[in-house]
Amino acid sequence: MNRLPDISRAVFAGACLAMAAGAASAACRAIRFDPGATSATVRGSAPAEGVECLRFGAGNGQTVQLSVKSPHDQVAFSIDGVTDNRDQFSFKSRKQNYDVLMHQTMKAVAPVRYELTLSIR
Repeated sequence: MNRLPDISRAVFAGACLAMAAGAASAACRAIRFDPGATSATVRGSAPAEGVECLRFGAGNGQTVQLSVKSPHDQVAFSIDGVTDNRDQFSFKSRKQNYDVLMHQTMKAVAPVRYELTLSIR
């Protein structure tokens, strides 16, 4: 049986992770603001399993506020390294892009509609 040397396995694993991360980030839908606006509302559908990814950019030191509404409070959001499983949250940003992962709070069999409001000041 052929086995990859340890270094080859590590390089292969790293390449697979990089491809998966690239594919995941490509699937994020950009949150767009109207010219001059400081807030935007996005409507979507949280899948029964997995997440829907939304992306926004912010400057350093800005106040970011997010709030989600859904029937029976079934949908929440997570932002990697910032917060997890919230229906509203506020934080001071760094200059970077943020991926907001929309998900259902309980195991479900069908997608659930939501409305996310994002404000950046």
